[in-house]
Amino acid sequence: IENVQRVRIFDYTTAVNYPKGTISGFEFEIRQNLGRLWDPLEGMSFGANATFIDSEVTLPDDEIAAFNLPNILEPMTTRDATNAPEHLFNFFLTYDIEATKTQLALFYTIQGETLVAGAGESTGNFVPSLYSREYDTLNFNLTQKLGENFRLQFQAKNITNPDVGLFYRSRSRPDQPRTSVRAGIDYSLSISADFKF
Repeated sequence: IENVQRVRIFDYTTAVNYPKGTISGFEFEIRQNLGRLWDPLEGMSFGANATFIDSEVTLPDDEIAAFNLPNILEPMTTRDATNAPEHLFNFFLTYDIEATKTQLALFYTIQGETLVAGAGESTGNFVPSLYSREYDTLNFNLTQKLGENFRLQFQAKNITNPDVGLFYRSRSRPDQPRTSVRAGIDYSLSISADFKF
């Protein structure tokens, strides 16, 4: 099931059953307790993973025919799968302070260009594929245990305040921007309790 563009009085996205698709790729991951390498770093851990994705879906016959119409002339039989970024990189650093029951954690993610909705045709109008630009996010967590049952947590999300932009892409025209929005930085403070009976 793939998301595609449609045009009536306004443009919109709808779900369509596609004949077939394939997603393949590679993922590499490393995790390391830094205290094992150097005693002063006891309680600190580092990790990273990298994912590289290759995706392709086969268009239904009606879409292939529509994209070949004289007033469209955007021939294609396959395209990227939606919601499959071309790459994804994650990094984390955590520090557990056993004496005070405190944990600090930093998470950094980079998400590559991602197809949001495929190209479409309706009543002779062509709508190019809609992609999101590569963007990064940085999150921070501070967790503090309060006695045996309570936990206080502070979180800061999207610290880099990324520009999450969308753009149109077709094979015959240069990329065209659609929207550009800052994700905004989120802060939260919470307290939770855990009681076992």
